[in-house]
Amino acid sequence: MPDDTPVYLIAMLDITDMDAFRQDYGAPLQAINARYGVEPVLITPAPQVLEGTYDKTLTVVLKFPSAEAQQAWYADPDYQPLLQRRFELTNTETSVLMVAPGV
Repeated sequence: MPDDTPVYLIAMLDITDMDAFRQDYGAPLQAINARYGVEPVLITPAPQVLEGTYDKTLTVVLKFPSAEAQQAWYADPDYQPLLQRRFELTNTETSVLMVAPGV
């Protein structure tokens, strides 16, 4: 039986070309997100930092209905060219993607 506990993908990205990122990655990603029931929780270039240092250009939190949905989304053949484009448009040394279960 599949586990239907939501999971959250948190992306803290260093984007090198924001206009190209929006056009080449963000816009086409919407159809794939819809396919997997992804809900954007937040998308912000400037979160209020209470502690520490924030030096990313964009933070995104996406809610997936399950870990299964998140894994299928990331492995989706339609996502692979977008993933490569994201790699081209971000500093992969300093950008971070992580997945955490909901509570």
